[in-house]
Amino acid sequence: MMKAAVRSLLAASLTLAVLSSAMPLRADDDPGASNCYSVRGEARYGALGYNHVVIITNTCDVKLECEVWTDVDPKPRIALTVEPKATGEKTTRLNSPARGFKAFGECKK
Repeated sequence: MMKAAVRSLLAASLTLAVLSSAMPLRADDDPGASNCYSVRGEARYGALGYNHVVIITNTCDVKLECEVWTDVDPKPRIALTVEPKATGEKTTRLNSPARGFKAFGECKK
């Protein structure tokens, strides 16, 4: 009985961890904007390496003013304006030898 309860608890914890890691980072300081955009990163192969691109998809009915960055290039944060119901992107690094990175972004209305 105790082993089954522990297994269930571990399975629930693992599921929660997987789901929370898949959720896009959103702005905590503006609950209205936080529900209507997502952030993702894409490594695109260029001439000499990978270009790191941060992409914001805006599902709001208003323009969003955003800042994007990555774990590879946390500073400076790069400004990005995304029109209503549109997608915007910014390249944060050119010709990186590494393909993997994590993308981050914060947006306000």
